[in-house]
Order: sequence, then C-alpha cells, then structure tokens
Amino acid sequence: MIKPMANKTPEIKAAIEDIFPGTAEAIAENKCPICKKPMTKFRDQLSVKEYKISGMCQKCQDATFTPLDNDS
Repeated sequence: MIKPMANKTPEIKAAIEDIFPGTAEAIAENKCPICKKPMTKFRDQLSVKEYKISGMCQKCQDATFTPLDNDS
C-alpha cells in the first residue's frame, strides 16, 4: 500500500508539515496524524483512498466526514 505523502512534492510536504506539525513523523511510524494512534483496518476502498491522501485512521475519517444530525 502506498504511504500517505509518498507521491507529494517536497513543497507540498513542507506546507502540510507547517500546517500540521508531526504529520510526517506519525505517518512514518504508521500512526494517524490526527489522533496519533496506530493504524487499524479500513471499512472500504474509499476509506483506503482517503488514508492514502491524508493518513487518517478510520475513526478520524468517520469523525471528520460524518455529517452532523442537523446537516442536510
């Protein structure tokens, strides 16, 4: 599986690290850059695709992309 940030340019990697310090280190350690917990399994291929983009674990993806009750 491709690691997140593997196909990003050095400039993009630097920008991500400026905005979200510790992202590269967390990904290198196979941890979520948001919650810093070890990676677990993903629910589906869309979740794997998001992991390849952001490095987020399933739980953080769910918290980030699940609409609130009052959202339409």
